[in-house]
Amino acid sequence: MLKLEGVTAAYGQSPVLFGIDLEVADAEAVTLIGRNGVGKTTLLRTITGLHPVTGGGVRLNGAQVEKEAAFTRARSGLAYVPQGRGLFGHLTVEENLLMGLPALSGRATAKREIPELVYDLFPICRDMAGRRAGNLSGGQQQQVAIGRALVTQPRYLLLDEPTEGIQPSIVQEIEVALTRVRTELRVAVLLVEQYLDFAWSFADRYYVMQKGRVVETGTTADTPTHAVQRYLGV
Repeated sequence: MLKLEGVTAAYGQSPVLFGIDLEVADAEAVTLIGRNGVGKTTLLRTITGLHPVTGGGVRLNGAQVEKEAAFTRARSGLAYVPQGRGLFGHLTVEENLLMGLPALSGRATAKREIPELVYDLFPICRDMAGRRAGNLSGGQQQQVAIGRALVTQPRYLLLDEPTEGIQPSIVQEIEVALTRVRTELRVAVLLVEQYLDFAWSFADRYYVMQKGRVVETGTTADTPTHAVQRYLGV
């Protein structure tokens, strides 16, 4: 389980996160929603170790990791796809995928190669292996970015706005692939998402953030999207 207990974070002297409690069980899908600027991306970066925690704890599989470096957390099973995808545009698709392999260091049972399932989930990764990532469409880049995260063989996959700027047909393909990631690989998913139809179709539970705090949580099956739409409006 991934579990946050009273997590706080700041930028300099300015607090950004205030006592965040959140958990994601094995193979569960959880969505984090809220307006722009409420701290969602900061929370994901705090979980992965890219932004420091100023208080509270982050537990990964029962171990306290809030003081661990980002690469250590990656080797422990955390994978992160940032908003904007974070690909190396001058490198080929295959070279981008290979960048995920260092996260397998120290895992005795892990094969240091791109898993065949990545190509099965996202055929674009094989079909355009030799093409520069920067020359791909937004939807293609997102598939490569998720594929690179899966190369690390994670237990928890964090996604920041995975549907942003992507055409509906590709969004559907990504949802199908992520569903297989959960069911076949038993990977849990925590996603920040503004597209409620996608979030509610995919996720089991949701958290709402406002001004750096969690203000509501529940199950997507029991909560219609219109009941939380007010948290996204300007």
